[in-house]
Amino acid sequence: EDRITIMSDAVQAMALAEKPEKILEWLKTLPAPTKKETTFGHTCGPADRDALFTRSILLFLAVENIRDASTLFRGYMTEVEERNMEDLTKSYMKKDDGIAPSHVVFCSMMVSVCQKDSRTGPLFTWLLRSFKRELDMMPKAQIVHSYTTKIGKVYFDIQPPPSMMSMMESMMGGGGGMNPAMMQAALAQAQGM
Repeated sequence: EDRITIMSDAVQAMALAEKPEKILEWLKTLPAPTKKETTFGHTCGPADRDALFTRSILLFLAVENIRDASTLFRGYMTEVEERNMEDLTKSYMKKDDGIAPSHVVFCSMMVSVCQKDSRTGPLFTWLLRSFKRELDMMPKAQIVHSYTTKIGKVYFDIQPPPSMMSMMESMMGGGGGMNPAMMQAALAQAQGM
């Protein structure tokens, strides 16, 4: 496994253990994002520090731990982040300044929107859309997307799109007496395999 994958697993373990202060101490040791990592349309992954911070915040929110997400965010802003939040926020809203959307601003808005009621679901959806490229470039992006799916479901009652298997099951009346092997064969045939 590569270094960032191992670090992602470590951050996940610390978040699940409800240790935002340990995550914060670790993030302090990582370098700040480079110009290359923060340029709009960058082809490299996001900075390790940004990716691990975002992963931690999203995991805390996915397991309904807003307290630790807020604690980590506040600590990060006072002890780690060197860039000006007001400048980052202005840049996040601009589309033509050549700077990629900021992980810090995204996380700030995610924590804030999750503290509101479910009527802020459209704002949550907009946040995900505006930050999709950054999320897609993160290590183990499918896990990060599972966190955002859970956040949407828990806080905003946004149901994830049905999987191909559940669509097949519902079309066949909950399986209609088909055994799992028959269901897999039907699914493979439907996908043109």
